[in-house]
Amino acid sequence: MFDFHSHILPGIDDGSQSVKESLNLLRESARQGVTAMAATSHFYASEHSPKEFLAKRNAAWKQLEPHLEAGMPEIRLGAEVHYFEGIARSEDVCMLRIEGTSLLLVEMPMSRWTSRMVDALLDLNSRPDTTVLLAHIERYLSMQDRKTWKLLRSEGVKMQVNASFFWNPRTRRKALGMLKKKEIHALGSDCHNMENRPPRLADAKREISARLGKEALIWLRRQERCLLEPVEWQTSEFRSEL
Repeated sequence: MFDFHSHILPGIDDGSQSVKESLNLLRESARQGVTAMAATSHFYASEHSPKEFLAKRNAAWKQLEPHLEAGMPEIRLGAEVHYFEGIARSEDVCMLRIEGTSLLLVEMPMSRWTSRMVDALLDLNSRPDTTVLLAHIERYLSMQDRKTWKLLRSEGVKMQVNASFFWNPRTRRKALGMLKKKEIHALGSDCHNMENRPPRLADAKREISARLGKEALIWLRRQERCLLEPVEWQTSEFRSEL
């Protein structure tokens, strides 16, 4: 099982605040059957350039890497890129894709999106080397009209939801209905810590299996494999010093 959204790198954002906390998150993820996960620390263009962010991220990774244990999930470095004006014109934003994939995890504003924002997502997704993966779409569902979601899906934009969408009794029905209609492509824990935002992908998996059957999980695994198809850029270059 792959976790497409997490904040496990220490001291870089509002997620893990120490190597110890990162290790606890990784141990718990492994216990739940997660074999690999994307480390998607927050990126805000108003605070850092992509290169500055990568320098900070690599420093956090170097703190954590020596302490990794056998059996922990494989970590693919990435970012949760908050939408910014000009994102589709940025040449450097592709540096923030999830390692070894074409996926760019994009967090959208908590508001009604303008046609300009939607067009920017479509332009970004039309790049031959980039696939837009919208982060925790359950947060925006009620803010956008159905035509917007239909357009984004028809143009190949992928949809990630958090595990809580499935195990929260208030949203479970909506989540299961969307998955049944194949409107969800990726699951993420969005874990930040072990207290109020721990990894709970296993709980989501249990709900899906119990209410939709194993076929739904099989379909999700197929989507996972498609999203994780390797691209030509190399891990060694991706993690090198800037």
